[in-house]
Amino acid sequence: MTILRPILVMGICGTGKSSVARGLASCIGGSFIEADQYHDASSVARMRAGQPLTDDMRWGWLDRLADAVRNAPQRAVLACSALGLAHRDRLRAGAGALDIVFLHGDRALIEARMIARQDHYMPISLIDSQLAALQPPDPAAEGALWIDVALPLPAIIDIAADTLAPQAKTTGGETE
Repeated sequence: MTILRPILVMGICGTGKSSVARGLASCIGGSFIEADQYHDASSVARMRAGQPLTDDMRWGWLDRLADAVRNAPQRAVLACSALGLAHRDRLRAGAGALDIVFLHGDRALIEARMIARQDHYMPISLIDSQLAALQPPDPAAEGALWIDVALPLPAIIDIAADTLAPQAKTTGGETE
């Protein structure tokens, strides 16, 4: 029996983590977990005010996420910034080994996407602080799959599913 590792879909704000993770979870029959739903109210208020979180503010959040991943009913697909190696290590400490999809792209494209989205607390002003904090995952050491967000959403989901779960990919409700 093959044990499939949880999937972390990571990147800075505006890269489409939630859309990709939701679509990937649907495609492979996994459990979608939205990291934004696990922030405490003070962290959300801080980000809404344009202030980045400190690592001390992130530890409890990452621990709650690791619990959610570990307790997911199907293979977890987590949408989470996980910008630093220490953040990913904290998730791995609580949830075990992770498959990683790193969404990256041109800053101007990401800014345009953030301008277009509505009803999200993360302001555009935090793009630069997120880029400064970003420690991209090493494709070899962390086994990360890098995908450029300039690709269409369906293509990103297909690449991730074909790479990380080819035996579990579904189309139109039928397993391939």
